[in-house]
Formats: sequence, C-alpha cells, structure tokens
Amino acid sequence: MNILKYVGLISLSSGLLISCSEHDLANIKLAAHLKKFDQAKELIRERNFHSSNPISREEWEEFLKVDPSDEFTDIEMGLLRENQRLIIEASKATAIRKSAIDVEPLRNDPAALAEFCHAIPKGGMLHVHPYGLFTRPVIEEILNEYNPVIEPEKFITTISNNGQVLYDHELDALRSLPGSANFLDLSDADRSLFIDFFFLPTDPVSHDFTRFDAIFAFVIWMVEDDYLDTKMEKLYLDFLARAAGHGISYIEFTNGFSPELSSIEKLDAWSEKFFNETGVVVRWNLGQLRFLPAEMNAEMIRKWNELLAENPSTSIVGTDLYAIERGNPALEKAQNAYGYLSGYNWENQDHPLKMTMHAGEMGDPRNVRDAMIMGVSRIGHGVLLDEDLINIEYARNLGIGIEMNINSNHQLSVHDKNAAPHPFLKFLRLGIPVSLSTDNDGIFDTNISKECIAAVSTTDVTYAELQQMSFNSISTSFANAKYKDILTNRLRQSFTLFEQEYLNR
Repeated sequence: MNILKYVGLISLSSGLLISCSEHDLANIKLAAHLKKFDQAKELIRERNFHSSNPISREEWEEFLKVDPSDEFTDIEMGLLRENQRLIIEASKATAIRKSAIDVEPLRNDPAALAEFCHAIPKGGMLHVHPYGLFTRPVIEEILNEYNPVIEPEKFITTISNNGQVLYDHELDALRSLPGSANFLDLSDADRSLFIDFFFLPTDPVSHDFTRFDAIFAFVIWMVEDDYLDTKMEKLYLDFLARAAGHGISYIEFTNGFSPELSSIEKLDAWSEKFFNETGVVVRWNLGQLRFLPAEMNAEMIRKWNELLAENPSTSIVGTDLYAIERGNPALEKAQNAYGYLSGYNWENQDHPLKMTMHAGEMGDPRNVRDAMIMGVSRIGHGVLLDEDLINIEYARNLGIGIEMNINSNHQLSVHDKNAAPHPFLKFLRLGIPVSLSTDNDGIFDTNISKECIAAVSTTDVTYAELQQMSFNSISTSFANAKYKDILTNRLRQSFTLFEQEYLNR
C-alpha cells in the first residue's frame, strides 16, 4: 500500500514550538506504523484463510515492529497528542455551533434530563446480549409458569467450577434457601431473594467481571431446556417493546446459534415477527465464546459460511467474539475464525457476514489493535483504545465503529467515572463513529435513555454529538444499504419533529 495514503494525518498548529521538519517526520513515521498494520492484515488472511497456520504472539509482535528509524521520539508523540487535542477542540466547537438544542442546563436538572433523554430519537443499538435482558417481571413469569426445582448448592458448585464468584453474604443468602424445592413452594421472601441473583447487587457500585459472569449460571439454568425458544421469544418481545418506547428502530443481537438450516429459518422468522409486532428491525450476530478453543470457533464460522452461501439469510448479518476478555486475547482466540472470515470476505465482496469483536473492555490493550487488523468493522466497548495514540489513529483512518456501553463500563470497573470522563466523547470528537448501546439492560438496570443520561451528566457532550451517535448507530450497523437508507431517513424525520416539539414547548 502506498505510504502517501497516510501523509497529512498530522497538521501543524501555529502555537506549537515544533519545526516543520519535525512535523513532516512525525507524519512519515505515523504512515509507516499504519502501513505495517495493513501489511499485517494481508498476513493474517494468508495464514488463516489460504492456509491453516496461525501466527504466534512472538511472531506477530515481531512482524508489527517498524524500522528503528520510524520509532516515535517523545517530541513526535507529543506532536501527535497535541494534534489530537486540537482536533477534539475544533470538533467540539463545531458541535456547539451545530446544536439546535443547548443541553447544558439539563446537567443540573435530573428530571428535565431524564425527560429529554427519553424523548430524543435514538436510532439503533448494536451491542445487545439477549441473556442479559431479563427483567424481574419476565423472570417471575417464567419461574411461575415452569416452576423449576431450585437447588442452591448446585448453583454454588457451578459458579465455583466456572471461575466465577458470589460475595460471601450472597453465598450465605443462597444457602439460607431450602436445599431442594420448587420455586412455587418457596415463601414470597425466598422467591424474591432468589430472583435477586439474576441481577448485579447495588452495593458495591462496581464489580469484577467474574461476579457479573456468575449471573449467567442462573440465566442458563432458567432458559436452556426444551422450552428455550418459547422463553426467549417472550424475552425478545418484552425487550423490543420497551426499546421501541425509547425511540429505537434497529437492534443487533449477539447470541450463539448452531450452524443449521433450522437456525436460519428460526432467526429469519423471528426477525419478521418481531418487526411486525414491535416495529423494530432485528438482525443477528453469531456469537463466539472467546474462552472456547480457537479452532472450535473457526470451525463453527466455516460451517456458517458454507450454510449461508447456500441459504442466504435476510437477518443474519455478522459475527461477534464475546465473554470475558481478560486472559483470552484476541490474537490467540480469534485469528483462526476472524482471519479466515477476513480472507473469505476479501475474495467474496458480497458475502453477508461482517465482523465485530469485544475488545478493549479489559485485559490486553493490544486486543483493539489486533481486532482492527483482523478486519472488524466495529469494536465492542473499546475503552482501552484510549491507551495507544497510534491505534487511535488507525481507528480514525479505518472509520471503525465503536459500540459504547457507558453504564456497563461503570458497573464492571472498566471505567471510573469519578476519575476521568468516559473516553467515548474523545473518540467521537476525533471522528471515530461511536454509538451508544446498553450491553445487558436487565443485569445493569439500564436502557438506551439511561445511557443518554450517563453521557450528558458525566461529560460535556453536545446535542449535535448525541444526534451524531444516533446516526452512527445506523451507518455503522450491519444492515444492508436499503435498510440503512430507510432507517436514516426515518431518523432524520424523527429529529426534525423532536426539535420542533422541544423548542416550541
């Protein structure tokens, strides 16, 4: 790739005491780094699509090294940092000028902010996990209807074996229940106590991922039986009706599905039914659990590829690697599947499966870089992207969408809102197409309106930037061009109406 593609990424400010030659050299060095990333894209496709020869971590890091003469000096890194600051300032000033509504007064008026965030058009949500969407009423309804046997020690054993945790007082509470009893045989207090385990406790306010992960021992026990589809359909319809009430018109769900024709038929039928009943366009990303062997996920993707080539789906649009990131780095866990799919997509431009990946939530900060090199169109979370200036430039260059989940990040100790502003706004002002989502509505007691509240109340985000994130949720979605046009036009009309009503109150 021609190195001139990248020249001009850094612009010199008249206020900087840096010579033009230093500026030009920094530009050339940045170009060398980004060119190396593009060469690595070709390598990972070659090694995982044209052959089955995954790259080791040592080989990977060695390949990504630039010539010593292209390493940044401290002055040049300072120039890159200053350039990004200037872009952020200019972007903020532009957003203030473009904002039809001033949200500043809302920051000190919680009631008015909640009303505003509920009413503002939202577009879509691109980062949604079905097993984390259960609300208390839906759980009660399922448990009342199926009346399962509850055995507390089995939950405790499962959680321990999975490397998950409950707090000591929670273990005591769980053991206070009868050793084995049907749900309806429990007292009202014990039923309520048991349902508490489907949600994160409010004290403490933030948790380790292993505590969050323990919730799924209860969720999987509740739904994964012969009535799975019936229970999940109940969940989806409940969630989508609520999402529509918050102005959502498009959803991408990430979940694991077996590569079978019956799965395609079910997901296409569900998408049609859910749209007819809620008005929300539903699409599906095929989930890959990152703690599973890399070869297993690659085999699943290959099977899905073959199946979808013969049986095109109207609703299955992408794939997503998820679950605990810490200890499961992207290179080692994803390159077999993503390198293969990247190579396949490179040679089959109309192939429907696009790629997103959970990266930069926790664990190895290099995961975001590696995911981008593997060919993802979007990143889930991406908070740790903030730790590497060069990777930010690569994300800007590629136009990588970032699915931000602010309340999830706060509750899982990914970001401390008391220490610094959430980086979503920095990324957005640098031109990276950020959109807001919720991750797990039920578990985190959130919704897309609460994500808006979190954005406005903890940063100086403007109305124009909230608006931009709504449009980003459509433009970076995996929907086809036809639906993107329809959804974008609908969103534009919704904003026009919203502004008229809001300003004429």
